[in-house]
Amino acid sequence: ADNTPQDFYFAEDHARMPGWFKGMENIIRKHGLWPENGLNMQCEGFKCEAGKSDCCCRQLLFTQPDFEKQKSHLEELITFRGHICDFYPKYHCELNFIEQYWGAAKLIYRTSPKTKDMKEMEENVRNSLDNVPVVQIKRYTNCAAQFISAYGQGLSGPEAAWANRKYHGHRTLPPEMATKLKNEHTKKYNIQPNNVQDL
Repeated sequence: ADNTPQDFYFAEDHARMPGWFKGMENIIRKHGLWPENGLNMQCEGFKCEAGKSDCCCRQLLFTQPDFEKQKSHLEELITFRGHICDFYPKYHCELNFIEQYWGAAKLIYRTSPKTKDMKEMEENVRNSLDNVPVVQIKRYTNCAAQFISAYGQGLSGPEAAWANRKYHGHRTLPPEMATKLKNEHTKKYNIQPNNVQDL
């Protein structure tokens, strides 16, 4: 409450819980914000009511000014080294082939043998990343380029997906094909033009 920093962990010489996490209730009590009726740890399914800041412990902490101003560890590390840290908005996975590459690497990792220690785990992660075939990565790249091209020509999400299945051999959709594909897609799925919606 008085802007004095407080540790999230009990001191190593604490009588009952040396080095343990204090827990959200203790932290909120130290701030002087604990309500008489108490609070749940979090709202069901992490779905807090819009505009509420005191519905649960999680929301109460996350809406405190010191929590909101706190940079992520990654951002602190990058800025400490003198670089600019810029986070881009999330893209749909069809526009970002790196998501597909990560998915393929995770699939390989899940089939790797169980590890005994951190070193083996890191080795398995590196091997998984290295074992995604370059041809497969190029396919992911082409697929992303096809979606970007289709969206750039005004196709909706379902139309772009349909176009990519139909013309999967092309890196980009030929410009004259966009109108033709829109009409074909509308006829095939009996869609009225004003009812077509993006994904």
